[in-house]
Amino acid sequence: MSMKTIGKKEFNSIENCNFFDWEVHSDQTSPDTFFPDDLRAVKSSTYLIANPGVAPSEATWMEIGSFYAWNIKNPGDFCNNLIIVWKQDRNPKWSIEFVKKAGHVVTTVEEAKNKLIELLGK
Repeated sequence: MSMKTIGKKEFNSIENCNFFDWEVHSDQTSPDTFFPDDLRAVKSSTYLIANPGVAPSEATWMEIGSFYAWNIKNPGDFCNNLIIVWKQDRNPKWSIEFVKKAGHVVTTVEEAKNKLIELLGK
């Protein structure tokens, strides 16, 4: 069985959605430019799909935490509009249970796209 690999461009095929990719759509020349650009985009987003990879990704987790805080009523609530790609080889393993309490956790970008389509009701 072969697996189809999808990338960010695959998300553009979802109708009636506008996508902001801070690695492409913000000025990445300095933290003075990309930090506020990223957070403005996160704050104005209806859905966040985050893919922190397997390496340390502090900026991604800041964006996830900000989106979570802006999109819940009470601390500890589940954020239905948050999708996190958690690769199976990501560490530490214990933290996945914590992350699952925040939002939807999937293992691939393709699963993230399918979850988004499901949430959009398409």
